[in-house]
Amino acid sequence: MSPMRFLLFLGLLFSSGCSLTSTLFPSLPESRQLVELSDAELFAVRPDGEMLAYVADGLNILRLTDRYQQRLTYDSPEALIWAPDGRSLVAAFREAEKTRLVRLTSTAAERSQVLVDEQITDLAWLTDGRLLAMAQTVENKDDVVLIRASLLIWDGRWDVERIPLYRKRFRSRAAAGKLVVQHHFDLSPLKDELVYNRYLDLPTADGRSELILYNLLSGKERFLTETGNRQTEAFLAADAETLLLPVGHRQVQYMNPWKKEVLSSWQTPGEFLQAAPHSALFFIDGKVYADGRLQLTLPFGSKGRFSEDGARLFVAWRRKLYLYDDYEVPEQIQFSGVEKAELQRIRQQRSRGEISIHDYYQSRNNILNP
Repeated sequence: MSPMRFLLFLGLLFSSGCSLTSTLFPSLPESRQLVELSDAELFAVRPDGEMLAYVADGLNILRLTDRYQQRLTYDSPEALIWAPDGRSLVAAFREAEKTRLVRLTSTAAERSQVLVDEQITDLAWLTDGRLLAMAQTVENKDDVVLIRASLLIWDGRWDVERIPLYRKRFRSRAAAGKLVVQHHFDLSPLKDELVYNRYLDLPTADGRSELILYNLLSGKERFLTETGNRQTEAFLAADAETLLLPVGHRQVQYMNPWKKEVLSSWQTPGEFLQAAPHSALFFIDGKVYADGRLQLTLPFGSKGRFSEDGARLFVAWRRKLYLYDDYEVPEQIQFSGVEKAELQRIRQQRSRGEISIHDYYQSRNNILNP
């Protein structure tokens, strides 16, 4: 922007009664504020949406009904997840190059813990109650950076199963500790497939990553798209078939990767995305969409996370956490136990190429509409 254009821009701001600070750095209503957060803005929502775990000078919990707060530990985890029944949560604490996974109750009592050799960056629960974790290591030796990513499955006691995803070497003089490497995944509502990011270049402003769909039952992968290194998260939608994902550096798509259909697209980087677990409700770089209709516009750069039923949206912005619940919630999508088992079976066949896409969708329709 030229100096003259910048002066004109300032004139418009002040003549309209706006301040430069409020325009460039918008704020959210104090009445919606819940707590202050650490720099990492890490928090987790209990499945019923009634309690939060968050990081601010340690690990804390907040009960929304009466705003009761409690500090569980002065240590700050790098990943958090509530148990499906809401009675405990798992926190991943970094210890040098290793991570300690600890299962805590709301009274700070430790139920179980295990030490693993990798850094844990994401967590999810499998149907059988075991914990699924995204694990990574970053090593630098003789100007070569080695990145490894794998899945860990923890039984909650002593057993940890490892599933290697990929390893890649890069030539670089950068110190491994200065590289911000973040692998993420999102697990399907059917708990059988996940989407994760894989680095093609070292994490730089113009670096590239690719998004991969991985079937846990067959171990088969499917390439989805190439994107930037800052756009590392994609989400499987509530129907378990479609995806919300960044494409390139300036576009987000809602698409069916098997039919190769783009259902919706947005011109935005896709740095902060989220999909509600059981409804067509999306958070896309500060904007909330229900069934494709815009519901809320929040600051670009804010991070959103929905409660299990989608009725509450928790928004992290400038180290503060806010609550929104005044938006439309689409119809819930739920699968019965029988439907899940049958869908998992044919999805495993699809991942192996044992069934055509046409026959797969015909079988899927027959399962859901007998």
